[in-house]
Amino acid sequence: MSYLDQPLVSVLICAYNADKYIEECIDAILNQTYKNLEIVVVNDGSTDTTLSKLHYFAEKDPRIKIINNEENKGFIVSLNIGISSINGDYLARTDADDITKPEWIEKILGYMLSHPQIIAMGSYLTILSEDGNGSNLANYYEHGDEWRNPLSHREIVEAMLFRNPIHNNSMIVKSTVFREHGLRFDPAYQHTEDYQFWLEVSRLGELANYPESLVYYRLHNTQTSSLHNKYQNLMAKKIRKRAINYYLQDLGIIHRLGEDIFFHDIKTIQAFR
Repeated sequence: MSYLDQPLVSVLICAYNADKYIEECIDAILNQTYKNLEIVVVNDGSTDTTLSKLHYFAEKDPRIKIINNEENKGFIVSLNIGISSINGDYLARTDADDITKPEWIEKILGYMLSHPQIIAMGSYLTILSEDGNGSNLANYYEHGDEWRNPLSHREIVEAMLFRNPIHNNSMIVKSTVFREHGLRFDPAYQHTEDYQFWLEVSRLGELANYPESLVYYRLHNTQTSSLHNKYQNLMAKKIRKRAINYYLQDLGIIHRLGEDIFFHDIKTIQAFR
């Protein structure tokens, strides 16, 4: 069977001043064992050589499509611009400073095709730190560590009450999430947009994580997760409260009158995790 007979997967990358990393990122996508891809890269008004490097790759491989924002619009807006431009049956997301392993798409998509109830699936990550030690940037992980998340939908939903259990830069999601349900990343949840998004997706079908590291997650001082930790924590608290409302209140475990009391208990539990 020709690879063109397989589902088309759209790989979406947003890049802003990523010339230090973008070549490794694109090379890794081009080296995927799964070949029926379109690669959509949104250049968000970069002022370095990111755009010229993207044009170099696009001239060599017609699967690469560049969307160029003349001015910087921000990560969430760029994500949504890219989502509106994809043609694939599935969307695969990774970041411009990360490196995907060759079997990333093949393994996750293969599992999703054999388990159609799964609407989105990610994987474990391997920490890749520029200084060889990620402990200053990620309190619990060092260079070379494997960052694991829950595997089953039930475990993921339970974890959402405490944190985001999804690695956004490893996820593959059915395009029906966007085309039929109209979901997008919400700018109101800046720096925690992925947490909010996956909460919404979890209402549409099952989530899962592949039990293997398929992406190298790079730690460096200029990434969003390093620069906006305080704001991220505040927004994450807001999303956790929404998760409690949806998964517990809607199931009749709590009701709105007792929401604040229950949320206080959840915070107490968190302190001992």
